[in-house]
Amino acid sequence: MAPGRPGRRRQTLSQGIDKEVYQAVRKIIDERNQYGDNETSQRLTFSIVYDQIKLSNSSLNRKPKKVIEDSIERVLDTIQQDAESSDSEGVFVEEQSTPKPASSALNKSIVGRWAKSGSSTPRGPHPGNPDHEEGPPEKTNTTTTNTTNTTMAEPEPSTKSKRLTNGEPLQKKRKAIASSSTAIDKSPPNHVSLADMGGIDNVIQQFEDLLVIPMTRPEIYTSSKVQPPRGVLIHGPPGCGKTMVANAFAAELGVNFISISAPSIVSGMSGESEKALRDHFDEAKKAAPCLIFIDEIDAITPKRESAQREMEKRIVAQLLICMDDLALEKTDGKPVIVLAATNRPDSLDPALRRGGRFDKEINMTVPNEMVREQILRALTRESNVAADVDLALLARRTPGFVGADLSDLVSTASTAAIKRYVDMLKANSELTSMDVDDIDPTTAVTSSSTQISPVVTSLRRLIKYARSTTYDPNETAMFSITADDFLTALPQIQPSSLREGFATIPTTTFASIGALDSHISDLTATIISPILNPTLYSNIGMTPSSGALLWGPPGCGKTLLAKACANSSHANFISVKGPELLNKYVGESERAVRQVFNRARHSVPVLIFFDELDALVPRRDGMVSESSARVVNTLLTELDGVGNSREGIYVIAATNRPDIIDPAMRRPGRLDTLLYVGLPDAEGRVDILRTLTKKLKNFEFDEPMAAIARDCEGFSGADLEELLRRAGYAAVSRCSRAPMQKLPFVTTADFLVARAEVHPSVSSQEMIRYEKLRKEWGRG
Repeated sequence: MAPGRPGRRRQTLSQGIDKEVYQAVRKIIDERNQYGDNETSQRLTFSIVYDQIKLSNSSLNRKPKKVIEDSIERVLDTIQQDAESSDSEGVFVEEQSTPKPASSALNKSIVGRWAKSGSSTPRGPHPGNPDHEEGPPEKTNTTTTNTTNTTMAEPEPSTKSKRLTNGEPLQKKRKAIASSSTAIDKSPPNHVSLADMGGIDNVIQQFEDLLVIPMTRPEIYTSSKVQPPRGVLIHGPPGCGKTMVANAFAAELGVNFISISAPSIVSGMSGESEKALRDHFDEAKKAAPCLIFIDEIDAITPKRESAQREMEKRIVAQLLICMDDLALEKTDGKPVIVLAATNRPDSLDPALRRGGRFDKEINMTVPNEMVREQILRALTRESNVAADVDLALLARRTPGFVGADLSDLVSTASTAAIKRYVDMLKANSELTSMDVDDIDPTTAVTSSSTQISPVVTSLRRLIKYARSTTYDPNETAMFSITADDFLTALPQIQPSSLREGFATIPTTTFASIGALDSHISDLTATIISPILNPTLYSNIGMTPSSGALLWGPPGCGKTLLAKACANSSHANFISVKGPELLNKYVGESERAVRQVFNRARHSVPVLIFFDELDALVPRRDGMVSESSARVVNTLLTELDGVGNSREGIYVIAATNRPDIIDPAMRRPGRLDTLLYVGLPDAEGRVDILRTLTKKLKNFEFDEPMAAIARDCEGFSGADLEELLRRAGYAAVSRCSRAPMQKLPFVTTADFLVARAEVHPSVSSQEMIRYEKLRKEWGRG
């Protein structure tokens, strides 16, 4: 017993080191085979393996040098001899004319020990193990002497022995690969149609120009030596119908269609993601003419310079190679076109968007009012809609809604109609007074004091009534979707564009603003009219003003004017508070400015409102920081439309510190319409107070009230609103002292009390400064 123990310890130590060395060698071979370097991997030498282990394996570096060298020699001999005897698949297999001798039982026993983890009992001879019992000699002798038929000498291996040298099962791996290649569905979609979509006539026209002729008459391109488009990138905000339109157009064409979900391509095994891409493209070439659709392509094609892992770079490179192989001469003249959808086109690797790849792009924007009406008509085409439903009114009241939001609106309204039918059934079940109060003996409660809830009783009656009666087709009128159903469902839907930075259209109208008629007419001519009637200006051949700056003392109605302008134009509305774009990290503020305009370009016509502009674009002088100067430069270039068109993008900015705004913002072509919103005069104050008191109940604006308004010298619109609020407080206090009066109401006397408490918020020194600026800038 004593002499045997050191040998077993040496054997266990040797097996552990051999296993680690074997894994390191397999890793080197796999990496070389992955890049197709099979010839180099066959010349694997002792020095290459030793150097690689010293560089990358800290565990083996702590072992004695002699032990590592001996282990490397044993592992290389084992792999080489096993490769010579293998006739299935392996790393070193080559077709040869003469058979080679099989590996010895010694090498097979070593590999068997490594594959069987946790086993310390030797299954074959091992050098340096004096206690080992030799196996049957007739097996090894027969193997070495018989050179004509080596497989006859060994007994039939069991199922467990049919493994690769690293212990992986060979047959299961083959089955998995075979099944993955046959599981690709190429049938065109049949669950969607272009008739189910509305407001995308321009998108359909672009698809028609790009896909119809290549898919139906590819010989035209073959004879003219012209390459059809290989890739079409569909991008736009979430929910605008990118995936749906791709599937619908493929259904209209009726050609082979392969749909790929980008995240499903990513695999945890090295090389499997690239292989999955190759399999899909190879299958598309066999089934050509064929369309490939990659949904959410940004998940697998990030910019390679900022990719986190090497696998992401390899997937991008593999997709580039696959798309380059779609030329007509490589597909036997049958076209294969790739469609891809994303809502983050700027995150894609630039190499994907060059010519010959995704060189054709279709932008699906946030729908405007007219397009929303078309979408609603398409969604309710087969629904039972009541005659009182005004789809044009619904389109006007759903700014910022995309196709998915409008579909959710119709679905929620339909649910309300079904709920009305359920209420009718419940009422009928109550009238029939069905005997459902008996408790099921299997669920009876033993306590006599426990009573059944009325809700449970009503539910049981409803279930029994619904089962005992049949559906009456005459009850279809109960399912009709009424205008009240849509109005009830509207507040329950949050537009997707709100989460993308858009704002809801304000409810403020020009009718709720007093004493600013001249400003309203100027904004109508420069902003609202070009949005509502763009052809009027294009027929003349002129470009309207694209920006207005509202400046003046605080509380004079600048923000109200911007909100009313957005309400009257019915355009998409983006509200930006100046400081919210600023970020302490370098480059983030500039990125936020670019993102605002990029979002606006996808949603024209759009109105961008910058409130408190002075916080975003201060004057660039020696006092301003470098980061603030970069933000100003970014906003100026975006206003100029450098690199991108500003057509359909209108900007309104408001500030009460115009003296600290950079002068470049006011030049023509940027915020060239300057509107001074100053303190109202006497008649202006009367108009403002008359407009504010329209909300009061049982109140009539008379001449004494007009006299109070004229007496409020230096009051702004906000000061007059504060006067109204203080008068309300005085009315509540007065009525609380009169217990006989139930409902409080505001009187002229309450305004006289409030007048003594409210004072102007704009000082005379500030007005002198504003008047000086007004003279410098002219009427603006």
